[in-house]
Amino acid sequence: MTMKSVFAALALVFSFGLFSLTLSAQQDPLIRTRVSVTSQPSGATVIVDGRDRGMTPVTLYDLEPGVHHLKYRLAGYEEKDSFFTMDEGPVLEKNETLEPVKALFLLRSNPQRCSIAIDGIAAGMTPRLFTDLDANRTYKIRLTKTGYLLQTLSVKFNGREPLVREETMVLDSGSISISSEPAGAEVFVNGIPRGRTPVVVNDIPKGRAVVKFRLEGFHEEVRELSMRAGDMLNLPIEMRLLPGTLHLVSVPEGARFYLDDIPRGEGPLAITDLKPGEYRVRAEKDGFGVLEKMVTVEAGQSLREEFRLSNVMGRLEVRTEPPGATVVFDGRILGITKGESLRSDVFPVENVREGEHVVIVRKEGYEETSRRVTVRNSKTSQANIRLKRIFLPDIEIETVHGIVRGVLVEESAEKVMVEVSLGITKAIMRTEIRGTKRLKVKGQ
Repeated sequence: MTMKSVFAALALVFSFGLFSLTLSAQQDPLIRTRVSVTSQPSGATVIVDGRDRGMTPVTLYDLEPGVHHLKYRLAGYEEKDSFFTMDEGPVLEKNETLEPVKALFLLRSNPQRCSIAIDGIAAGMTPRLFTDLDANRTYKIRLTKTGYLLQTLSVKFNGREPLVREETMVLDSGSISISSEPAGAEVFVNGIPRGRTPVVVNDIPKGRAVVKFRLEGFHEEVRELSMRAGDMLNLPIEMRLLPGTLHLVSVPEGARFYLDDIPRGEGPLAITDLKPGEYRVRAEKDGFGVLEKMVTVEAGQSLREEFRLSNVMGRLEVRTEPPGATVVFDGRILGITKGESLRSDVFPVENVREGEHVVIVRKEGYEETSRRVTVRNSKTSQANIRLKRIFLPDIEIETVHGIVRGVLVEESAEKVMVEVSLGITKAIMRTEIRGTKRLKVKGQ
């Protein structure tokens, strides 16, 4: 008998036995319950009430009626638990779709922020922690970053055991030997400083490379190159001289500047595109002395010259009697005089141009006073102004003796003090007052 015949006979015996068992179960009146247990995928171990009952698919005939605990267990998948109630009669079917175990996977790279693709699907940037990858699968991962070679790796997990991978990317770059005339120019490649000429710059990513040269006194030069991995390029450059720049400022600001007697505007200002050489610079400002300098501008030099002008304007000192008066100078309100005595402190008016000016002083209750004053350059003039008081009654009191009008000076429970004319005060007893009336004073 051949081996194939043996296996065929065994299969026939097994099938017949299974059919007989099923038939007997259907016919056996002692079998009261039956449950069919299946899963996706199949092959899961079935544990009922803590006992191993085989693998799915499986049919159980010996469970007592009542509540039972069912557990599915399959390598690479999450265990599944449930409870079911057995009743006599029809077949009970239990089916579960098992969820694959998810891996814990941390992927890092040097440098960071590499693009990740898993099985061809974009999956973010490094570093990244994955918690949704099936633990029973092998994944193909690609790491990409501009300027670096493609990195491919295969990852297989051991269940929920955390896995950490750190990949070092390989530069996809070339080199440039850079020189300049004159030497010493600062070199920037793709915006990154890489030293001074002459210099060899390595690790330049393939693709477009922008090389920038800077040297004081010379124009900034820029060159663009197309780099391939492994390139060794030479880049000589001849620097071009810059014209000079002259920055002119004055103290105080606003002076008019002249360069070799040619007006160039008000400061602060910058005069560019100057040829190397010596220049005569003059600064003028009204009320200030003229200042002139000789300055030398070198090639590519940025020169700052400050002109401190001497103030030749005059000064006016105003005092008023009494203080608290508003000062108007040439039609402009400048402020209010202050002081603790009958005469105010000095109210200064600075930087007054030479000539005649009008000072007006105003204070409520006093006549407006105007004064013409003459101010000389570099001199201090004074204007002492005494204001004449105006009698403006602000109260009317009806007494048993008649009507009294005047300026209210003071009130108390017994009497009212009223100025009835300039410098004359009268006391009116409260017992004599029949009524009072406030008067509106002009200007209030």
